[in-house]
Amino acid sequence: MLVRAHSFAIDRGSAGHVDVELDLRAGLPTLAVIGLGGGSARELRERVQAAVLNSGFAFPRRRLTVNVAPATRKGGPEFDLAVACCLLASTGALNPARLQRIGLCAELGLGGELRSPSGAGTVAEAAALAGLAGLVVARTDLQATRLSGVIPVAGLGTLREVVALLGASPRVIERAFRRGTLAAAG
Repeated sequence: MLVRAHSFAIDRGSAGHVDVELDLRAGLPTLAVIGLGGGSARELRERVQAAVLNSGFAFPRRRLTVNVAPATRKGGPEFDLAVACCLLASTGALNPARLQRIGLCAELGLGGELRSPSGAGTVAEAAALAGLAGLVVARTDLQATRLSGVIPVAGLGTLREVVALLGASPRVIERAFRRGTLAAAG
């Protein structure tokens, strides 16, 4: 099964759109990451696996291949949330169609907390240029990303909150983006 999400490479005060793809198939359990430098790929694998498991979700015991395109030698933490959401969509924990028009940009803590990658304030314009309908960032980045006013932004605190938002009705999602948080949408 192939799942795609949108994220952003942040470098020197600017952000560029990046496609994150995840392929889930039968085979020996492994998580391979291509399109990132070796150290960044290893760290991303460890953060995503720990965050998914510590958030109470199942981690598939199958062959997983993640591709970040275009390939980048810098960064990595800003792709954590997109990779985790692709993984969860491939296992049925969320609907893959919900990832088609939403940008995802946050580092994951090992417990599933969303953290701010350096320079996240520049992501909103890149998301708008990519034609996305909304952007999910760490709660701490909400103000910086909303200042541009070019795209609706939701600032959330955990991976579980992101899954709850993406699993909600379109009306709840719209309210969350308008108000900037899932808690205010309820």
